[in-house]
Amino acid sequence: MDRLIEGGFPENTANLISGPAGSGKTLFCMHFLHEGAKRGEKGLYISLEESREELSRAMESFTIDMRDMEKARVIKLVDLGEMRRDLELERKKKMVAFDALGSTISRLIKDTGSKRLVIDSLSAAGLPYRSSEELREDLFCFVRKLKDHRVTILLVSESLENGSLTRYNIEQFVADTFIVLGLEEMKGDLRRTLTVRKMRFTNHDTAKHPFLILKSGIHVAADEKVF
Repeated sequence: MDRLIEGGFPENTANLISGPAGSGKTLFCMHFLHEGAKRGEKGLYISLEESREELSRAMESFTIDMRDMEKARVIKLVDLGEMRRDLELERKKKMVAFDALGSTISRLIKDTGSKRLVIDSLSAAGLPYRSSEELREDLFCFVRKLKDHRVTILLVSESLENGSLTRYNIEQFVADTFIVLGLEEMKGDLRRTLTVRKMRFTNHDTAKHPFLILKSGIHVAADEKVF
């Protein structure tokens, strides 16, 4: 992956990962935190859909030791249930907008000393909004506030069956980077692909590349292209 983007994500940038269910978005993000932790950079994973137990269990089939890194306090997983308790929201309220999320995540960044941040996913946080204009404005302010902490961010969205590359079709405009993961049927099999559609500050590769999910995680075939 690093070969496609001149060595990695630039520091203090917001990078969007999008794709359909099963395309490897969560694993990609875990890789990002795991590699950072090996370099001494603490990471924070905010899950707005899955519980932290589900995330940890999903990683058990890979050689990515998230539990050990949590114990060592180099990676912290926080799910929406924990955030609701922190925000003291009523149990009936199922959704949290970006303004409340921003304040809580800012505190968590300071408390953990994190340099890498994952938010999975923006799709859940955008549900309370009734207009795309309001959503775009709040999302822009949310991302700008997080970047003030000098963290490198991975944001997750989902592509839709109608052809839209993101859930709300605005997420890619507030991010510095836009990477699309795909699932394409080829000769009866599903093939996973990765395309860097946008990346500021970097002379990035623009081709569509296949990737595999192995026991050790994601492996991008930088020398191969999908036509």
